[in-house]
Amino acid sequence: MRRISLVLAIAIAFVCSSTTAASALSLHATDWQSSIISIVPTTDAVSIDVLNGGEALRLTAKPGHTVLILGYRNEPYLRITADGEVQANLKSPTWWSNKTGTGSGSIPDSADPAAEPEWSTIGSNGSVAWHDHRIHAMPGVTTGTDWTVLVSVDDMPLVIRGQLTKLPSHGPVLELLLAIVVAAMIVILGFRRAWTICLVSVLFGAALAIVVALGGWAATPSGFTHPWLPLLASVLAGALAVGSVLLRNASRRLRVTTMVGALAALAWWVALNFSALTAVFVPNTFAAGVVRFVVGLGLGIVVGVAVVIVVSGGFTDLNEHDQAVVDTGNGTASV
Repeated sequence: MRRISLVLAIAIAFVCSSTTAASALSLHATDWQSSIISIVPTTDAVSIDVLNGGEALRLTAKPGHTVLILGYRNEPYLRITADGEVQANLKSPTWWSNKTGTGSGSIPDSADPAAEPEWSTIGSNGSVAWHDHRIHAMPGVTTGTDWTVLVSVDDMPLVIRGQLTKLPSHGPVLELLLAIVVAAMIVILGFRRAWTICLVSVLFGAALAIVVALGGWAATPSGFTHPWLPLLASVLAGALAVGSVLLRNASRRLRVTTMVGALAALAWWVALNFSALTAVFVPNTFAAGVVRFVVGLGLGIVVGVAVVIVVSGGFTDLNEHDQAVVDTGNGTASV
């Protein structure tokens, strides 16, 4: 029991100390929304949309049209050529400022808004997404803030106007209720078949976590850092859970340790995605409600399995017909 408690303590400490990598161009769950109010003059040559509530702008140009996107100092920042090549101006201070989400990126001395552009190819599909500090929540910004981005299409000035607003956070009542129900079911069923119930629960939770993590990966636009930590945590949980199955002939200690490792990895994934429970916008190909459901389900699985591990004394019944050991008050008996 002391060994199991030690492993659980290490797992919890690992999860609590883990944080999402602070990447320069990562998308995050948010309650802020940027909405495009007008594009003047209207044109069919390009399409412009906001990603993840306003953490990025995406512009796609039709073949044969050239586009120039201006930076914070009205300098050439990005451009799309007539053949769809996407280029960035390495002399643009905006290019370097946008290396971080807060605009605190180091700007080299060579960056000069008045200098002749130094174009570098960063894509070839006629579409570019970029993190723009003008349209997302920066320190001190207030709800209802208007913003403007200037673009040139075939040398014709194009003005994109929008507004940034703060939306009420999502109340995760249903998701927390789901977690409580799932945890209670695992604990109740775990009194009869502790190992099997916990193993199936962790396998199911890890599988859903992997699917959602892949959705977050697929939703990341080119040039932005993919959310590799959630994918790593989910895959690790799945691999260790499968390992628990494959180690059915191994010692109980090794099987339990592997199971606790899988649970810790799943808890890590839940911790990394915990902000999705209250955020309005979640960067994922699945709807925010789907992501919240899986996170709530994963939370319930983590709590329920952890309780069963502790109550069952670390699956002391593992080699005895896969039944939990329960203290009846008159001694220890298997049920």
